[in-house]
Amino acid sequence: MTGTEKIQQNNRVKRWMITVGIFLIVQLIFITIDGTFLEPNINDSDNLFARTGRWVLDSKPFTEWITPYSFPFFNMFMTIHVIAMLMQAIQDIISGMFTKK
Repeated sequence: MTGTEKIQQNNRVKRWMITVGIFLIVQLIFITIDGTFLEPNINDSDNLFARTGRWVLDSKPFTEWITPYSFPFFNMFMTIHVIAMLMQAIQDIISGMFTKK
């Protein structure tokens, strides 16, 4: 391995450690807050953004399919975070396959 390949590998490992660490910390916070009086109260005003948000949160994926938490917002946030991590993993795999050796 050359110097630049080692630096790229170290940066990738460091980035993944930070990403997984943040994910685990957020999940611990969600586990702690879920089902208590500390859950955020989502404003259900009559504006378009609030109605759209309520429609998304009340949809089947976040109320029936993906339900590790009782609060749908936590389910949605976790799903978005996992999708972002999967996209980054795919990008890292593809970039690792096509880097010059």
